[in-house]
Amino acid sequence: MNDDIFAPMVGVQYTPPLSLPMLRLVANQNGLTCLAWQPNWQQPSDWQVHWQSASELSSQDVAQHILLQTISQLNEYFAGQRQQFDVPLNLQVGTVFQQTVWQALCDIPYGQTISYARLAQLIGKPTAYRACANANGKNPISIIIPCHRVIASDGGIGGYTGGLDIKQKLLQIECSFP
Repeated sequence: MNDDIFAPMVGVQYTPPLSLPMLRLVANQNGLTCLAWQPNWQQPSDWQVHWQSASELSSQDVAQHILLQTISQLNEYFAGQRQQFDVPLNLQVGTVFQQTVWQALCDIPYGQTISYARLAQLIGKPTAYRACANANGKNPISIIIPCHRVIASDGGIGGYTGGLDIKQKLLQIECSFP
C-alpha cells in the first residue's frame, strides 16, 4: 500500500442542506480520500487527520483546496445544479475488486439506478452480485461515487451504509431536478 495516501490528511465536517446528517470529508495532496455520513463513520486507526473547520480551510494548501472544491460541488449537487463531480479522488484504498466496483459506480448516470446484479454484469462477474453489494457498502466516497444509485433487482431500495432514509432522499434529489 502507498503510504502517501495517508499523509498529510486534512478533514472537515460538512452539513448538507435538506435536513441530511453531517458528512466527514478527508483529503490529502492526492485527492479526496473519504466522504462519509457522520453517524456511521469511524476514522481508521492508521489515519492521522488534522481536523479543521470549513472557515479555516485555505486554497493555498492542496488538500484543503480539494476540500473546498468538494464542499462547493456538494452545495451545487444539493441545489440541483451539478450532476457530475470532478474533484480529484484518492482511491488507493480497498481491494482490486472493490476498486473495480467503485469505478463502475461512477458510470451510472445521474438520475438513474441499476441493480446489484446489473453492477456485477458490468464488471464482468455476473454471479458476484453479493460481493458487489458488499463492495458498494465499503465505498469510501459517498455521493461522488454514487453507490446510492444501486437498488435491489426486485426494484426495492436495497441497502445503504448511510441509512435508507438518506438513500431515498438522494434518489429523490436526482429524480426531482432535470
